[in-house]
Amino acid sequence: RPHGALTISSRAALDWAAGGTGADRCPSASSSTAGRFVLCEDMSMGVAGVIAVYCVCSSAMLILNKLAVYHVAAPAFVTLLQFAATTIAVLSGKRLGLLEADPYEWSKIKYFCIYVLAFAGGTWSNMRVLMDSNVETVIVFRACAPLAVSVFDYLFHKRALPTPRSALAMCLIFAGATIYVFTDKDFVMSGISAYFWVCVWFSLLVFQLTFGKYLVSSLGLKSAWTAVLYTNSLAMLPTILLGFSAGDAEKLKQVEWTAAAIGWLGASCVVGLGISWTGFRCQALITATAYTVVGVMNKMATVLVNVLIWDKHASPIGIGALCVCLLGGGLYQQSPLRKERYEPLGVAEIGSRGSA
Repeated sequence: RPHGALTISSRAALDWAAGGTGADRCPSASSSTAGRFVLCEDMSMGVAGVIAVYCVCSSAMLILNKLAVYHVAAPAFVTLLQFAATTIAVLSGKRLGLLEADPYEWSKIKYFCIYVLAFAGGTWSNMRVLMDSNVETVIVFRACAPLAVSVFDYLFHKRALPTPRSALAMCLIFAGATIYVFTDKDFVMSGISAYFWVCVWFSLLVFQLTFGKYLVSSLGLKSAWTAVLYTNSLAMLPTILLGFSAGDAEKLKQVEWTAAAIGWLGASCVVGLGISWTGFRCQALITATAYTVVGVMNKMATVLVNVLIWDKHASPIGIGALCVCLLGGGLYQQSPLRKERYEPLGVAEIGSRGSA
């Protein structure tokens, strides 16, 4: 993200290692103990490595979820099992001393409750969007998310506004995605309700990306494992409710538990743990906007590979549009912490304060 898939990552590593304040370089640390642990966590995998693993996990998760749901036709149950497996893994690792995570503390959990509610609302509104439109509609709106998040980065995370180069990069991403959708796919939005749900989903998405950065950088968490533990454990309750409302209990009775079904389900749980940790680590190490760009670039790169391999009817314009998206990702540079203006006091004012 901070310089394309690779260049952006290198840039982010340099900015993170040398620029900004101590909190910016080590976002998760707010106490000496947390700082020492986070340093060890950072040393184990650099910024570029975390981003690379996140992208691999994200792409793999798309495939594994499709395979898992194909064999176990109960989406909410599959999701619940992934959340539960991640929660158990983190608690076990913590008990064995393999990782460090905060205990369940209401002073911190209450913020994650808000995040999980936004996540659940975003998931549900996304389903409503897909009822009235299609996946390509989501791609277009998702591609303009970095532009919106950059504003909130400036307002809430003390980041500078994007440079002309970065602004151009984000516009290229949005333009490339739009051209691809209009030339190669059917851009469909049916009625005013579709626009309403798109706006709801998009607002919740931007909130999650902005608020997620706050969670990992301002609450003094011991490590990203705390965010993983809180989010996955809290997400289980709304997932159970969703499962019952969708009739997953009845669907489970008809599932044939073959070796393939168990295998793909288990693999999705393992990758789910990986994407959860690397996702929060990315948010801690780079800006919310850069994290958003990484997510968009990963999706567009996946679409491009899919088009080149499977979609034999993709037009040259559509393929070129996807390449424009990737070019935008390559041009993007994450914004540094902005410098606060310093207004020196006048001589007369200094004298008056001194006499006072």
